[in-house]
Amino acid sequence: MTSRKGQARRAQVVDIALHRFAAHGYRGVSLATIAQEAGISEAGLIHHYPTKPALLLAVLDHYEAGSIELMKAARETSDGSFTGAWLALAASHEADPTYIRLFTVLAAESVAPEHPAHVWFVERYERVRGRITEAFAADQAAGRIRPELSPELCARQLVAMFDGIQLQYLLAGGALDLVTPLRELLDSFTDSSSRA
Repeated sequence: MTSRKGQARRAQVVDIALHRFAAHGYRGVSLATIAQEAGISEAGLIHHYPTKPALLLAVLDHYEAGSIELMKAARETSDGSFTGAWLALAASHEADPTYIRLFTVLAAESVAPEHPAHVWFVERYERVRGRITEAFAADQAAGRIRPELSPELCARQLVAMFDGIQLQYLLAGGALDLVTPLRELLDSFTDSSSRA
């Protein structure tokens, strides 16, 4: 198999696994099911991803890379604000809730320390909170975030709110708006004179 074909097959397998894990969780999906849907043998799948945990981590890395890329593009096309990037991510998730379901289901499963994604989620939350804290600190230095606020606390609030509103969105069958509550939280971090 050529390198290009191998890359295409790996991407196909990750996409199928992403959708299956989102719908059924990690434990609810077998490698055989993913291989069958991809039109390859289980041995062929194992050639690309030697274990189910390796495939799971590839799916999660794909999810995170896509989110980072989307937010980066949103910052570049807007005023460079961090707020615009988060609102773009929320709108994207609202348009395709597969990513909300994937993240929410796997995050809940990974609370168990023996889950193969436990360490990934612990480290991811640390990375995300760190990046948000840095972005809020930069926005605060530029006068876009209220000076009395703690960038670290704002980061924790944003992550908690984003995860919570996505869970509520799923439980409501997509009937809730993700963007408006997120916008209101982010607006609460800005200059208090604009909220008087």
